[in-house]
Amino acid sequence: MTKDQNDRLVLAFELIAKFLGGLHEEIARAGKRYWPEPGQQREPIATRVLTEEDKIRERQGINIPIEQWLRNLPEPEEDPRIIGERSRQWLKDHPPEKEKVADASTEVASEGQKGGTSVKEVEDKA
Repeated sequence: MTKDQNDRLVLAFELIAKFLGGLHEEIARAGKRYWPEPGQQREPIATRVLTEEDKIRERQGINIPIEQWLRNLPEPEEDPRIIGERSRQWLKDHPPEKEKVADASTEVASEGQKGGTSVKEVEDKA
């Protein structure tokens, strides 16, 4: 090999090394772009997606769980907002008949008198 060939060979290797160095830099930049260094971790933020039930409660202004709301539900007599106007009027016109049921068992259907009718009285009438 001559000196001229050796110079060409050295020049070719220098160009190849320069070319490989450029490739290395380009690959390093692409790696940082596609696989960035992990950053500092932040505290997680817990979020919750509202369900239809939650949206309905929010529209109605109910911010407590439904089970607790049902336990604390007032009677219609205590809170007139619970029932409608017609239902409230009906409850006023037709009070609960707990005492009437107990009295009805002692009354006799014939002539509204208290007491019973014997068999003889029925046979005499017939």
